[in-house]
Amino acid sequence: MYALVKNKNSKLGVQLHIVIQIGLFLVSLFVVYFMGPDQTWKSVLENNLLMLAISAALHGVVLAISKRSTHRFEGKLLFTAVGSALALGVVIVVIIIAGYATTKSVAKITDVTENSTTKNAPMPLINSKSKEVPVVNSYKTVRNQMQNSLSNVPDSNVYSLNHARVQFYHNKLVYVSPLDFDGSFFRYNHYKKVPGYFIVDATSKNAKPKFISKSMRYTPSAYFGHDAGRKIYASIVGRGLVISGSAPQLEINESGHPYYVQTLYKQYGMSKRKNYRKIYVAVLDSVTGKVNIYKQGEQPKWVDVTFDPNIASDKIYSYATERNGWWNAHGFGGSRLGVMKSVDNVGTEGKEDVFTPIAYKKDIYYFTSMTSNNKKQTSVLGYMYVNAKTGKTYYYREEADAMTPNRADSLAENRMKQTQWKANMPLLYRIDGKPTWVVSMIDDNGAFMSYVYLLANGNGTQDTVAVGTDAKSTLQKYRNLFNSDLGTASSSYSGKKQKFSGTIKRVVKVNNSEVAFLMNDNENVFYASIKDYPRNMFVQSGDEVSFTGYKDGKTVVVVKDISNKSL
Repeated sequence: MYALVKNKNSKLGVQLHIVIQIGLFLVSLFVVYFMGPDQTWKSVLENNLLMLAISAALHGVVLAISKRSTHRFEGKLLFTAVGSALALGVVIVVIIIAGYATTKSVAKITDVTENSTTKNAPMPLINSKSKEVPVVNSYKTVRNQMQNSLSNVPDSNVYSLNHARVQFYHNKLVYVSPLDFDGSFFRYNHYKKVPGYFIVDATSKNAKPKFISKSMRYTPSAYFGHDAGRKIYASIVGRGLVISGSAPQLEINESGHPYYVQTLYKQYGMSKRKNYRKIYVAVLDSVTGKVNIYKQGEQPKWVDVTFDPNIASDKIYSYATERNGWWNAHGFGGSRLGVMKSVDNVGTEGKEDVFTPIAYKKDIYYFTSMTSNNKKQTSVLGYMYVNAKTGKTYYYREEADAMTPNRADSLAENRMKQTQWKANMPLLYRIDGKPTWVVSMIDDNGAFMSYVYLLANGNGTQDTVAVGTDAKSTLQKYRNLFNSDLGTASSSYSGKKQKFSGTIKRVVKVNNSEVAFLMNDNENVFYASIKDYPRNMFVQSGDEVSFTGYKDGKTVVVVKDISNKSL
């Protein structure tokens, strides 16, 4: 505007100056509206200096090519452009330096509780007193189930299933997955709302997805004023909060009403690093569009995830890699003292899929295994758990030799090589005191096919691995590998205790600890320990036998010795 007032330019020149200003304003509007830059004083200063530099430079070009221009005005605009660019550079450099300088300080405010053993870790326990086998389904399996049910939804070709969240609903762990618009703006403009969401039990392999009809106008796939992310962005103006970067996720309250939940945070000092002590959560009513902002810990009780998994993975990276300083972890000649990393690409959540969600005492935790930066090492240094509701983070050092989850996946796939199934979502359990990896095997379509239980401090040999098609029978087969005194602890078994008799049809040795056999006129598959009861290894086809076993589905686990009339 200075150029317009002071320079006696032609009418065309004045119009060109106005066009430049309007153009720059529209570009700024586009950036703010569609890209949603951080609403912090640092971002505001950066963006304004950038636009000032561009504006002055463009007006300077207009004056330079104008026949009535003077070098005096061109010089002032050039000085403004260069000065703005230099100031922008200084701001960026200061922010970058602040980022490096605050590395250790930010790592300290992660407030990780360190434990020298895994004794009190929120690790699912299975022993003679526990009949529950709380294996969480892989999202790939759940998504496959919901995709099969999508055809029952009216106009199903309009929608897609792009994300899901684990949460508690009436004290049961479930997956909740909303429908999203699948297509162009014109398709959205025709329907305006999505018809509802799916809910499915997160622990049962046989659970059927249930579609809940609930028209939702405010969703992440909507446009303009109904875009859930944009509604939340507009609600934090002037608060100095930053959106986590992930899309808002759907959670439902105890009456089934759907809300989109988004994690927010404040930045640490002059840097753009996250301040893990200043976490907030936005809750958007997907029906009415009302947004409420809560400080972490003050949100409604039904909100199970206030700590976005991407922020949680950043938090763990800060602690595990940079708690002894940036140079120690990244610098040339850095000692790498205490540096660890999460095992990636084995989970379903967080950056690089480092997390697997687990349920423990009515809380959801993000679980990840920590290992050395040395790629040749395949052992676990410890485990980290992040409480999804509170953000509290814990590190438990592993004292025993335990394989990493990707090593467990590799051994499981090798064991099932002939099937071409893929290992998915390894979970760590404490079974009768033994750390055990429970790996789900899925086919190319994401359908669950089998379990593989591996002793975490074993090496994948036959006497440390059990395979089965359901959690309970696989657990019993796994226990048969070890001396768990199952013969006297009947509470360790699941299923119904029955007596069986008949003629053996076929026998195979499963591993060094058990045999499996079939009987004439009986559809069940029988498993008998040969480690604890060596005489069982001598059964063969044609033998007349009788025994007691626990029947679960079509699997029977034999108790003690088999009575064999042929011996």
